Amino acid sequence: MKILIVDDQTFIREAIKSELASVDPLQKFIFFEADCGNSAIALLEQSALNTEPEFDLIITDLKMENGDGLAIINYMATTKSKNIPLVIVSSSDQRTLDLIGNITNSFNLNLIGVFQKPLNINEVLTLVNTKQFLAHEVPESKAEQTNCNSANIASLLNEDNLFLCYQPKVDIKSNKLIGFEVLSRLTIQGDGFIYPDKFIPLIEQAGLNCQFTKLVLDQAISHWQLFPALKQYGLSINISASDLLSEELINHLIAKHLAASDIQLMLELTESQHTINQERSLQAIAKLIINDIPISLDDFGKSYSTFDRLDSIPFEEIKIDKDFVSDLDSNLQHQAIVESTIALAKKLNVKVVAEGVETLGVLNRLQLLGCHTAQGYYFSPPIEGRYLMTWVNDYNRQGEVQNANH
Repeated sequence: MKILIVDDQTFIREAIKSELASVDPLQKFIFFEADCGNSAIALLEQSALNTEPEFDLIITDLKMENGDGLAIINYMATTKSKNIPLVIVSSSDQRTLDLIGNITNSFNLNLIGVFQKPLNINEVLTLVNTKQFLAHEVPESKAEQTNCNSANIASLLNEDNLFLCYQPKVDIKSNKLIGFEVLSRLTIQGDGFIYPDKFIPLIEQAGLNCQFTKLVLDQAISHWQLFPALKQYGLSINISASDLLSEELINHLIAKHLAASDIQLMLELTESQHTINQERSLQAIAKLIINDIPISLDDFGKSYSTFDRLDSIPFEEIKIDKDFVSDLDSNLQHQAIVESTIALAKKLNVKVVAEGVETLGVLNRLQLLGCHTAQGYYFSPPIEGRYLMTWVNDYNRQGEVQNANH
């Protein structure tokens, strides 16, 4: 692994090298050093000319003379270096770090994170490994050109075209992995994949939502049965309010659960509010809960009927929408909303999951507010099924190393 370390203080560069070598002694590190931004840019230019090998990771300070960290960011944004994983370190306050992170992300760089000094190498290596899985998702480069419309959505809806990704849910207090949310993609003849925001409306228009939910459920259950080690983690699958109106689907869900009772299945109720309080919907939810299938209220706070739902349905957890979470440490209004939601959930004895956690600052704030579970790119992007066990093993191994060091 070739790492470029940029800092104007020699002892900091040496400390980073030493800690990297001690944290992962089996990894072969090749270190390159620069004491300012201009020197780092010169090394990157050499790399572009193939006179030096491409870097696998860049760790850079922000405040330096003769070219600061922003100079490096600007250079990387305009060259092929933009794909190199980048770690930014600074002694600045958290809001400044978040600003730098926003600037860097606006350039679409491969940003691992922006960290306060001293740098936690364990955390960095965990995030580097996590970011690698982002590349495993096929780019949606041809999605706009793909022929996916209401006329052919039925023919696309099958096991060959559906593949699932899984996003981790992590206990904030212990940092332990507790489960995954299933996220779906549709593929078309190797042209990349299509995200749910494009194909779900077409599925609903065609009245195929129950067929789609069955496909997702069956494939996810099969994956958990194929790898027994996954059964210690919860499996959350989205259902819509419209799904609740199908007695056939409800019976299918219950039958699948009874046949695989060792899988910790949870259903996340999403989207439209117009059918949720209908008698049939409430009866379906009651039937699921009686059969030991817990229900999670997804995207809490986005619908005006949210509190009616809480009052009428015994949810096991509520998920705070990512729009309120992602800027929690800098948006006072969102902080107030999240804080009041967590306080309400505590009084109702309901667990809280925060979606859209992308920075350590947000995670720390959630922990202070008493949130139970976090989900988001800070831990991992959605992971394609074939890479899931590798990610789980890596995550748990990093956790064991961190516990041993403490």
